[in-house]
Amino acid sequence: MRVVADTNVIISMLLWGKSLERLLVLANTRQIILCFSPQTIDELFRVIRYPHIQKQAQKLQSPLETLLDKLLAASLLAHPTQRIAAISQDPSDNRILEIALAAQAACIISGDKHLLNLKQIQNIPILAPQEFLKQY
Repeated sequence: MRVVADTNVIISMLLWGKSLERLLVLANTRQIILCFSPQTIDELFRVIRYPHIQKQAQKLQSPLETLLDKLLAASLLAHPTQRIAAISQDPSDNRILEIALAAQAACIISGDKHLLNLKQIQNIPILAPQEFLKQY
């Protein structure tokens, strides 16, 4: 099952993962295939360099780049061609929607209120992480 998870979900899964540990297991065992675009991959590598993220990684002694590389190796790289403007409050959220459509994802996992308020895009449900884990 192809799934798009936003950056906050991915970082939370890797560093604050107790509640999202099962999501990481699903990805590592390829029960779900996480979908990214080149832009979201760049964003992930930028975000893991933020001081508070680095501090958390050091506490957990987690080699973040290695974890992220492993996760991305088991993922699908989508190249969206369709531009979407469904969310005007935070236009960058539209990139997640574009990936989901390009990858023909089964769902989007996000904690972002703009995405969650949309509820779905072209029959692709947008779920909070815990909602996704309950359903799948």
